[in-house]
Amino acid sequence: MIQFVSPIKSLCAPYGEAAKLSPMNALFSPRYLQRYATGLAIWALGWCVLLLLDTHFDLANLSLVLVLTSAIAALWLPVSFTLVTSVIALMAFNWAFVPPRGTFAIDLHQHTFLLVAMLVVNVIVARLMVSLREQTRRAEAHAIAADALRSWGDKLRDSKEPTELLSELQQQLAYLSGFPVHVLSDAASDIALLNTEQRDALIYCRDNNQAIGPDTGRYQELANLYLPLRGKGQAGGAVMLDAVLIKQPELFAQAQALCDQMGWALERQQMLQRERSARDQAQSQNLRNTFLAAISHDYRTPLATIMGAASSLIEQDDRLTQPQRQQLAKTIVDEADRLRRQTNNMLQLARLDGINAVGAAIQADWESAEEIIGSVLRRIPAELQHRIEINIQSDLPLIWGDALLLAQMLENLIDNAFKYGPADSAIKLIAHSTQQSLVLAVEDQGKGITTNNFEQLLETFQRGDHRQSGAGVGLALCRAIANVHGGEFVHLAGMNFSRFECRLPLRAQPTIAGIIAGVDA
Repeated sequence: MIQFVSPIKSLCAPYGEAAKLSPMNALFSPRYLQRYATGLAIWALGWCVLLLLDTHFDLANLSLVLVLTSAIAALWLPVSFTLVTSVIALMAFNWAFVPPRGTFAIDLHQHTFLLVAMLVVNVIVARLMVSLREQTRRAEAHAIAADALRSWGDKLRDSKEPTELLSELQQQLAYLSGFPVHVLSDAASDIALLNTEQRDALIYCRDNNQAIGPDTGRYQELANLYLPLRGKGQAGGAVMLDAVLIKQPELFAQAQALCDQMGWALERQQMLQRERSARDQAQSQNLRNTFLAAISHDYRTPLATIMGAASSLIEQDDRLTQPQRQQLAKTIVDEADRLRRQTNNMLQLARLDGINAVGAAIQADWESAEEIIGSVLRRIPAELQHRIEINIQSDLPLIWGDALLLAQMLENLIDNAFKYGPADSAIKLIAHSTQQSLVLAVEDQGKGITTNNFEQLLETFQRGDHRQSGAGVGLALCRAIANVHGGEFVHLAGMNFSRFECRLPLRAQPTIAGIIAGVDA
């Protein structure tokens, strides 16, 4: 706030803050008094030089010293004060240096011409110096205003929520006008204390995207000035200021420029929100289409198998042997379990994708890694049990998490190892801890995948081998489960192995009472 408002002081008046004061107060303001003191000091120095050079230079050269002193003093004194001091200095010069000295009489015509020429030159120099000073001040003020507006624009551009800067805009406008400012916008409003006319004027100003009030050409009978927060298409709001601002064109232009930049920022924010909403809708629609495509493709085969096996049991029951019936029943169970896993994966992924904060919306508790791994092993078909190698570190710490989600993650990784690993190769189920994390991992003897392919497979509905069945959500779900537990999901590959790890952060272990109470220590 300070770095932006302070440069605007140069816009307030030719002599800084004095223009915001009454004429009498401005006359005795610190800025004016400092200028008067400097100008009078220059005049005093000039007279000292004249007295020192009195016996060494002629009258014409002494007059040049007086003109030079007047020109230098005019750099600090206003034009009226410069003219007054020049006339007084000229009369004093006549009294002290023009013969006959000690009187205002003039005995030679050339002396009269010299004094008149000095007066004219002093007037011209004073006006030129004051005009040059004013032009310099205006140029500096415009440069400072441009820098201030650029800084304000950069601040609005870098802000993710321009509405949060409305209060700062209000303070800046209040400084410019010297009176309180009221803002009306979609995001914030402080017009509750205004009367009906003022509220209606603010609404009209915003809706019509036009300034109204004194000297604006619209509703000039209003007591206050109303400026819109103009955007390219429509105004994002409006502000009510004191009408005194319209009397100072530089400050009025600065105030409208501030409002315009805020209006553009608000309009840009609305456009970004609409674009984000449209993109989210397109992504949602694309996800739904992909989801339906995955279901229609990956559910068709197990459903057809189930229907075929069930039809055979019904229609050919008399001709089937007992082993054949058992095989068909097993087929139905296996395919139904496959559908269950695919459905659970999709539903869990849909739920976990909406979780942003770690630990939100999960049923977390202190869990044992050994028990989670045991529950996973019990669900592995008996004919595949011989391929599983267990490698669990002794004295593993407890895990703070959702046992069902962690078991589902390991189940997905083991299922992928069966599908994509070499046939009849060993699959390692690993659990160990480091100083910062507890690692749950599944390792097979496959060739692994590249980093780019791994990142691609983490996306929903991506499969490493399209010849295999599945909806392509297994690894995406594993990453989502790791994320909601505050961990990370990584892939390691070597010459003869492929390993997926879920690294869960370690927490301070609970007391026995804490475990019994089910409270996170």
